[in-house]
Amino acid sequence: MVTGASAGLGRALSRRLTARGVVVVGIARNDRELHVTGENCAPSSFLPIRCNVADFFDVQTAATEIQKNIGTVDILINNAAILDECDFLSSNADRINDQILTNLLGPVNCVRAFLPQMLVQKKGRIVNVGSFAGDDPRQGKLGYAVSKAGARCFSLALARELESKLPSVIVTEWIPGILCTRYGQPDGIDPDVAACWGVDLALDDRVELHGKTYLKDEEFIRTTTIRQKLRKAVASMF
Repeated sequence: MVTGASAGLGRALSRRLTARGVVVVGIARNDRELHVTGENCAPSSFLPIRCNVADFFDVQTAATEIQKNIGTVDILINNAAILDECDFLSSNADRINDQILTNLLGPVNCVRAFLPQMLVQKKGRIVNVGSFAGDDPRQGKLGYAVSKAGARCFSLALARELESKLPSVIVTEWIPGILCTRYGQPDGIDPDVAACWGVDLALDDRVELHGKTYLKDEEFIRTTTIRQKLRKAVASMF
């Protein structure tokens, strides 16, 4: 399943996955654009479902429908995101909250709805599309930065929680870089190029990928924080 499949990276991921023989359920809020995505995919391999990832009831309804009519979801790519540039002081709270609901709670809602299906089959693959926006917030992008920082933390926390309870569900964060999309930059990476990296990662279910972060097509090594160094030093004393 690919969230945010109606445009940009989500559309490219859907097209590339179906070209590799994968049946894709694409969800997004825009029905018309979802059908355009379907027209770009391999025949009879893309199933569009209108769904708002920010609404857990909506996601749960979609999960039930998918399981009943199609089957269980093996791969979940949390890609849906919105960016609304606005000044925090002069904008209303809804403009900030909408980004947090979609970009942070969207992945939480989707994992919560589809993880039970993976529990039943005792395997699964979750790829959370991330960003460094929360590490270096820019003026006018507070809502996006906060939501993406939270989403990065969620991905890591989810991996930590599942590694002992359900090690066969592999969770990886993927940061494709700045793309040439409506939320990216004109000189950014072609989403079709990035989709090749994302599809390779999503179809790779090696347990070694659990909890890792990938930047473009290579593993990103996190630096050790001062707090982590102190914790490790204290632990070594006992």
